[in-house]
Amino acid sequence: MPILFPVNRIEEGKFEFEGRKYVFPINEPDTGCHLHGFLHEAEFEVVEQGGNFIKCRYDSDELYSFFPHKFRVEINYSLSSKGMLQETYIYNRSDANMPVFLGFHTTFNVPFDDGSSGEEVSVFAEVGEEIERNMDTFLPIGRILPSTELADCFQNGTFVPVDKAISKHYRAVKDGKIELIDAKKRIKIKYDNDSKFGWRLFYNGDAEQYICLEPQTCMVNCQNSRLDRNYTGFDFIPPKACKKYFSRICVEEMKT
Repeated sequence: MPILFPVNRIEEGKFEFEGRKYVFPINEPDTGCHLHGFLHEAEFEVVEQGGNFIKCRYDSDELYSFFPHKFRVEINYSLSSKGMLQETYIYNRSDANMPVFLGFHTTFNVPFDDGSSGEEVSVFAEVGEEIERNMDTFLPIGRILPSTELADCFQNGTFVPVDKAISKHYRAVKDGKIELIDAKKRIKIKYDNDSKFGWRLFYNGDAEQYICLEPQTCMVNCQNSRLDRNYTGFDFIPPKACKKYFSRICVEEMKT
């Protein structure tokens, strides 16, 4: 579950906020974008751990020298009978509003249990509008698509990842629920996310034996979108303040 901050692509790595210019390095030359930030490569400090939990911390340093804010990220993982809880805290330690764009590159095996096949695993996801993208740059082109047949498959829990290659960007609806369903074993993985994760990016390579079900707090390239920032999820944290985000993964038996 690599942490993405700022999540996904920023066109030319540039945007403006409150009169400040933000310029990120271009780390995806083929698209001319900045992609995913660098926290997924950073070393987090373990500040506390026990038999069923661990607390990790990262304080911004030269890795984010181009980002004009000091910040701290804490990620806590804990295990219980309810599954694995992931809590993420982002602290703005600067004196100005700090833009925040968070996501996780959460990837599941398909199938996810021994003795099953990929054809027996489907995905349920509460998604609605699709954001059309230029598939050369993977950036939104500014057009919102109505609900599609593929989105209906997610809503009905009938999308089989190994049958179709996808790279789709959706807005979450209702509670934004995500489930992987193993029809043969009658079990499912539930991936619950904080309502702050209002967007999804679904990707499975060339219909390979995995699927990325990525929660995002914002639309791809929301920083430069012509769409309203409230819609795209452009967010910020006030000075000396903190925002908390959570996710939970658990396995459940399906009711007959």
